[in-house]
Amino acid sequence: MRSGLGTGGVPKIAEAARAARREQIIAAGLACFARSGYHAATMADVAVQAGVSKGTPYLYFDSKEALFLALHEEWDCSAGQRVNAAIAALPAADRGSPRRVLHAIAAAIAAHVTAEPATCRVLMEARALAAHEPAVAAAVRAADARGHEQLEGLITEGVRAGEWPDGTDAALAARLFTAGLYGLMAQWHLAPGSFSWDHAAAALAGD
Repeated sequence: MRSGLGTGGVPKIAEAARAARREQIIAAGLACFARSGYHAATMADVAVQAGVSKGTPYLYFDSKEALFLALHEEWDCSAGQRVNAAIAALPAADRGSPRRVLHAIAAAIAAHVTAEPATCRVLMEARALAAHEPAVAAAVRAADARGHEQLEGLITEGVRAGEWPDGTDAALAARLFTAGLYGLMAQWHLAPGSFSWDHAAAALAGD
């Protein structure tokens, strides 16, 4: 019996090596997009950045767009994990307060922006690309829809709990929160350190 095999008889070491190479290609793509922008960067640039042959990136991603979308998905997943961890770390009483949870969400996203500035800066470009790139537009809309649904539900709970005034339009409030967050991201990248993310998170949550 052969040992060290994964699903379908593929050696686990080969799976790990492939996953590591994929992450290497994504990191190289990030560096190229950050340096040149989406349109100017090429898959050949990515190969050079990663130190691999020209064809290697295509073994993992069909196109530059697919690589960009993978970067977008990684950002979304890691930001979601940071948000979930921030909420879980709240005292029990605060987890029962929608406004305190909203503050924790804003603070977690702010921490993610400052921890991953290059990725954030690259993905801010996704919103401009969405006007002309259907696949990017679909990814942006899907991410926005997920976030908006969660925020709207949270604010609706807050209205019922008396933390927001009766008659508050939860859908509009959720959009304003998101718009404020993205606006602050754009300003922070243009002028890093020009404001306190802690204070901004509190203001977004209405604290």
